[in-house]
Amino acid sequence: MLPSAVVAQQAVAETEPEKTRRPNANDVLDSTPWSVMAFRGWSNYHTLGRTVRFIWDYAGEDVYGLDVTYTISPTTGFGRFFDRNLAARFQVGGKINARAQPTGVWIPEFSAYFALRWRRLPWNHIVATTFSMGEGLSIVSDVPEVEILTTEVGGTSRLLNYWMMEATLALPSFPYLQLVGRIHHRSGAFGLFGDAQESGSNTVGLGIRWHL
Repeated sequence: MLPSAVVAQQAVAETEPEKTRRPNANDVLDSTPWSVMAFRGWSNYHTLGRTVRFIWDYAGEDVYGLDVTYTISPTTGFGRFFDRNLAARFQVGGKINARAQPTGVWIPEFSAYFALRWRRLPWNHIVATTFSMGEGLSIVSDVPEVEILTTEVGGTSRLLNYWMMEATLALPSFPYLQLVGRIHHRSGAFGLFGDAQESGSNTVGLGIRWHL
């Protein structure tokens, strides 16, 4: 039998992490794998590099979208891998956009993507925050005017690479409803899509996401 002092020390060691570990507001989102977002964006004439630095020249195109995302549970083998190695959640998503052109024409767009989302941030007890980056494909019914005007090398394409970067903010007491900021990027990915070497567009927008 172990001495009572040793038993007491073991009990303290086992319970201490539970006392010092701060609850994370976003942990409850694991119980709601589905989410829906309504989005409004504005397209930029500048490149992605300038867009992420907030260099802006409005292209006259407004984008309205609806996004549906599913999060793979961290209790599954696939989800556990990203949780343990990258502290992230793996997601798959689809987005439908209506792109209002300066000429009055509406162009439908569909994007399918996968993403990694980081939820466990140290300030989530103040503002529940997440960051995400995603990669996939985007197809439009017609090439948007901004992509025609900004393509200097090569041609354009209806099917292009899709990349997105996103941040969300929510109340810690109600993390299911999030304010979303997203960059929506289409590009030829340096010639992976035929002649569309430098074709693409960048849209910056705001949205509201609800976790079902």
